Amino acid sequence: MAHNSLFSCNFDEFKKIVTDLGLPQFRARQVWDWVFKKFVFSFDDMTNLSKKDRETLQQEFPKILPPVRKLAKAQDGTIKIVIELHDGNLVEAVAMPDEDSLTFCLSSQVGCPIGCIFCRTGVGGLTRNLTCEEILLQVMMLIRKTGQKPTNIVFMGMGEPFLNRQAVFAAIDALTDPTGLGLATRRITVSTSGVTIGIDALAKRPGEVNLAVSLHSVDNLTRTRLVPINRKYPLEKLRASIAAYCEATGRRVTFEMVLLKGINDQEVDAFNLVNFCEGLVCHINIVRFNRFPGVNLEPAGEENEREFRRILKKAGIAVTVRKSRGSDILAACGQLSGSDNEQEK
Repeated sequence: MAHNSLFSCNFDEFKKIVTDLGLPQFRARQVWDWVFKKFVFSFDDMTNLSKKDRETLQQEFPKILPPVRKLAKAQDGTIKIVIELHDGNLVEAVAMPDEDSLTFCLSSQVGCPIGCIFCRTGVGGLTRNLTCEEILLQVMMLIRKTGQKPTNIVFMGMGEPFLNRQAVFAAIDALTDPTGLGLATRRITVSTSGVTIGIDALAKRPGEVNLAVSLHSVDNLTRTRLVPINRKYPLEKLRASIAAYCEATGRRVTFEMVLLKGINDQEVDAFNLVNFCEGLVCHINIVRFNRFPGVNLEPAGEENEREFRRILKKAGIAVTVRKSRGSDILAACGQLSGSDNEQEK
């Protein structure tokens, strides 16, 4: 990554850089509009800049965006990009088009320290946190590949966002900055495995960023098996933090449930979940398990999933089943790994 990057500074900082280069201050707004409004990522194509000013900016910012290391497109239109960072590490990001929306799934870390047994990302552990700039690069590189601005952003890619919350929060501020992309906070979702200090921090921030919690079980023994960080943040502590979040923000929390055959897909699991949700403003999102190399788990059968949903609905709890998108290129939930071999089986 170049030392001087457009995405390592905000607009006011960029204005100062422009004037320090001896260029008129209005050039900053012109460049910013080309990049964030028109999605043009080459100074050569910024036609309202003089040739001399373009050359000056090119010397200061050799590359607005680095090349994509690998790109794969699924049959359903999902796009996965593999980005090579300045230190050679790889990170993946995904664009998921739907009928009337385009969702970008972003990573917050290289690898993941949580080690959920149903998720491919944590197999190799954590390498390092991403910087705010590296998070923003994912967005802009997906925009370059899709040709359009996302309607939604979800921090559900590689890593645990709340273990890198300073960079994630900074990226959210940049993404919602009206001088840039100007996304609405209500269009952004942060998904956590249950890091309560991050939930508490999000509750205190302005805006309407959505919270999703990878719950998967409301039995401490089972959840610890599925999500090992439950040892540090057990269900009692997690629920208390979620309840405080709901009370402070008035916002609904989404609980993500990957139903696994013979592990957390029984009627008793559904009834226990109903009890856990009592008094909380919440929504259940059933995420179908996506297989990946080296794992022997099986998704819950259709009958078990149907009965699970019936119990929740009868109790008055909203429940949906998330579409599994991009599984043929290992881009679906739980399949990202930071590998440039999307055909790995």
